[in-house]
Amino acid sequence: MSTNRVTFIDTMRGFSLFGILMANLLIFQYGMSRSDAVKNLSAIDNVYFRLLEIFIDGSFMPIFTILFGYSFIKLIESIRKKKEKSLWSILRRVTGLIALGLLHSLLWKGDFLLIYGIMTLLLIPFINRKPKTLFIWAGILLLLPQVFVLIYPLLLFGMGLAKTQVFTNMENEKKWYLIGSLLVPVGLACKCFSFIDSNFSEMLLVVGSQLLSIGYVCLAALLYKTRPVQMLAPTFESVGKLSLTNYLMQTIICTTVFNEYGLGLHGKLGVFGGILFGIVLYSLQCIFSLAYLRKFKRGPFETILRIWTNLSWNGQIKIKQNGSTL
Repeated sequence: MSTNRVTFIDTMRGFSLFGILMANLLIFQYGMSRSDAVKNLSAIDNVYFRLLEIFIDGSFMPIFTILFGYSFIKLIESIRKKKEKSLWSILRRVTGLIALGLLHSLLWKGDFLLIYGIMTLLLIPFINRKPKTLFIWAGILLLLPQVFVLIYPLLLFGMGLAKTQVFTNMENEKKWYLIGSLLVPVGLACKCFSFIDSNFSEMLLVVGSQLLSIGYVCLAALLYKTRPVQMLAPTFESVGKLSLTNYLMQTIICTTVFNEYGLGLHGKLGVFGGILFGIVLYSLQCIFSLAYLRKFKRGPFETILRIWTNLSWNGQIKIKQNGSTL
């Protein structure tokens, strides 16, 4: 059982946070239901709004969800390497995520930590299942129409990838990455056609977003070992290692900038200005993450969650020999 940290997962997690920030900035500026607010956009803002909808909106959160499922299995493998019992560690992590999510939701309604905490409880029956079983259930659940249910199959899909050790031997998996990369144009086409008003618009948008997210992961994996990507990878990796801290800080900063209790810039920057703001914010997070990890091993919020999960002030797993094998 391999428990080595997979650097590509950290890199993708960091990269996905950029896409999530870009998508969330539309919500910070125009609200959850932004249909009326964006009707009077300028020509340039309208172009960038449409580009965000096609290339980013709805396609980066699924990436983060898949990575969460992947990391969930890696966490369990790490716990079981030190001790037999993992159930109570999992349950403490669940309550930690739910607590952080509840606090985070006081600042912003777009929180997903609470949802991940609750959904983790539903993953427990699948922890010891074979990868094939996980993939089959993920496929079945993807056929359900509820958008909320889409989170569950993506988590199962990520768990299946972790159990099959995907991304640990990337040179031998290139042909699969190449095939998966073909989902990028397919997903983009589905999302573009979804803007044509028809009975299939909503279905095309949802399906296109999911296909595009998987295609992005495969394309990133295909290009991961190339020289240009390797030059940027450590930066994204550092952001990914501090993903919880960086995600929460994005909310704290953005709510302060856009809400009335702060600078009150809600809807005033425009879409293009929001993109520039997001690039600056994410760049500062890259600089912070790189500098922080030179001195510390984990981020502040990661440390708090780890201390609670392992019931240890140093965050280390307590070694015990007796207990259940869940």
